[in-house]
Amino acid sequence: MAQQKPRETKLKDKIIYAIVVVILTLVALISGKYTSENSQSSENITVSDAEFQIHMIDVGQGDSIFIRADDQTMLIDSAESSEGETIIQYLNAQGVSELNYAVATHMHADHIGSFPKVFNAIKPQIMLEPVFPDDLIPTTKTYEKYLTAVEDSGAEYKALKAGDSFTLGNAEISVLAPVSEEANSLNNTSLVLRVQYDDIVCLFTGDMETQEEKTLLEATDPSLLKATFLKAGHHGSDTSSGEKFLEAVQPEYVGISCGVDNKYGHPAESTLEHLRNYTDKIYITAQQGDIVFLYDHDTKTCNVVTSGKE
Repeated sequence: MAQQKPRETKLKDKIIYAIVVVILTLVALISGKYTSENSQSSENITVSDAEFQIHMIDVGQGDSIFIRADDQTMLIDSAESSEGETIIQYLNAQGVSELNYAVATHMHADHIGSFPKVFNAIKPQIMLEPVFPDDLIPTTKTYEKYLTAVEDSGAEYKALKAGDSFTLGNAEISVLAPVSEEANSLNNTSLVLRVQYDDIVCLFTGDMETQEEKTLLEATDPSLLKATFLKAGHHGSDTSSGEKFLEAVQPEYVGISCGVDNKYGHPAESTLEHLRNYTDKIYITAQQGDIVFLYDHDTKTCNVVTSGKE
């Protein structure tokens, strides 16, 4: 882990970062890059205001989610290998030169494919992935390249399971799954992260399917599952976001990452129907591009901005 910076240096870094973010935000707003979707108050929060931010990057049929909590950063998944430059450019635009954490929710190519390219440009301090059974270890070239990239990055490596926890800035992060090491598919080995900042709770579910959702419900205090923001599992597939799971989560905001006119039919209409029972604030990268959920500590309000599709 990098040495702690002196307070004066930290203050200087924060001032420089704030200036950069304000400039980028003004440019984005002037160009129409980001559109405010809604807010819990009449006050629209911008990227420069928000201490806690979730950026669902538009990476086609895959996942890549950037999180900033105060002055610390985390990248969850990296989509297919073809999306590496998209992710690097996005992180550069956010002023990111190093990641405190990188997370592989599970070992499918649409979640780990671009880590080698990203790590060539932006190094992680700590690499997190789930514990999963030996008989599910992939034999793909993508997985081999991922392992090499993690080793070459010099990152500290940790395999996590339910019950583990860590912090990102002032955000408390709990690992809710994988619950068991006996999952029968990589999707159901997905790291499920509960991220709490103030009273805001966000769930990141990877590609967890209904089988593991059931296991999670049986093993977890239901109060821990209720969330302000839900990253819907498996790109909005009908194999995830089951009714009982959503009944526990009761999300106010939902983000779905999937490709335009993808061959899988994601998101499934049945899944959208289930989600609409709880909220109309459903955002889909295939329709709205980059999706940014913002929370401002001072005003205790949330906002969502999207880049829109060209």
